[in-house]
Amino acid sequence: MFVCRAFHEKDEHRIPRTKFFFFALLFCLSWYTIPGFFFTTLSSISWVCWIFPKSVIAQKIGSGMSGFGVGALTLDWATVASFLLSPLVSPFFAIVNVFVGYASVVYVVIPMAYWGLNVYNADRFPIFSSLLFTAHGQEYNISAVLDNRSELNVAEYEKQGRIHLSLSFALTYGFGFATIASTVTHVFCFYGR
Repeated sequence: MFVCRAFHEKDEHRIPRTKFFFFALLFCLSWYTIPGFFFTTLSSISWVCWIFPKSVIAQKIGSGMSGFGVGALTLDWATVASFLLSPLVSPFFAIVNVFVGYASVVYVVIPMAYWGLNVYNADRFPIFSSLLFTAHGQEYNISAVLDNRSELNVAEYEKQGRIHLSLSFALTYGFGFATIASTVTHVFCFYGR
């Protein structure tokens, strides 16, 4: 017979388990609430943006929230563990592999496509954004092209124009589809019979 004794049996420790659990819960809640909700600057501290506060280029390069994050530091563990879960659990070679891929895309491919080649007329849009834009760089009014049943109103869509993505968002989609295709190809080539 299984009996759940975790919170009910007597313990010789100074603090009961329920109190410890409650205090741990409060600590974790406050640890995330302060940087994640009240003081989001702790998630991305950028000394580049502090040195050049009025420079748009410095904001695009240094900001960890809407730029490349060069020189940005964090005091928020949720930011550290946001992509590869906990770096304490993953093997070092996996972390290095992800970092090399991230650095090559973020620090080589996106700047070259944005400033060098102006792919998809990228200079009209923010470099990092998940919003949708018009051809002139304004935010796309999605509710104007949908009717009351959330279906596409073709006449209004043609009047407002095509939807455009920021360069990083478009490349993220492209690399995501390429990752799926390369995984299938890898499995077929190495494990297919």
